[in-house]
Amino acid sequence: MKLFFLYGPPASGKLTIAEKLSSLTKIPLFHNHLSRDLVKDIYGENLMEHYKLVRQIRFDVLGYCASQGTDLIFTYVYGGKDDDEHVRQFIKIIENHDGEVVFIELTAEREDLIARVDNDSRKRFKKLTDPEVLAKITENMSNYSIPFVDPIKINTSKMNPDEAANFLTNKLELL
Repeated sequence: MKLFFLYGPPASGKLTIAEKLSSLTKIPLFHNHLSRDLVKDIYGENLMEHYKLVRQIRFDVLGYCASQGTDLIFTYVYGGKDDDEHVRQFIKIIENHDGEVVFIELTAEREDLIARVDNDSRKRFKKLTDPEVLAKITENMSNYSIPFVDPIKINTSKMNPDEAANFLTNKLELL
């Protein structure tokens, strides 16, 4: 089993690229908003108080897919050191089933992220759409890089989603 773990800041193109990659390769997509929005639908504005449930859903889905040998594309917003334990748990779950995690870090120029954040496509999954909030949380862009992995890096300010999905398909020999 391979877990293709796409991560980066909000509006970096994770879902768009993951959807295109899934379409090209037929590898199923489990994006971060499936679990997040489920819990938000149950707990509303109290989502953060119940984020343990979001993580548990993710761990359970990844563990089940790993046990079945099902490759998966996963998207994630790494939020800094507080997420290290969770990322390590994702790795452990996959490796415990003799799987491999392929990390793909998406980056973009901060100005591009802010310009993209209010796109209509982001509203579909209740994503952050406020440019002022994004400007504040991206003051330190290094917060979105996982320090203990060796990712494939893609700058989505320089590569459009189709190019990125094709690049990944070729680099990872997925066809």
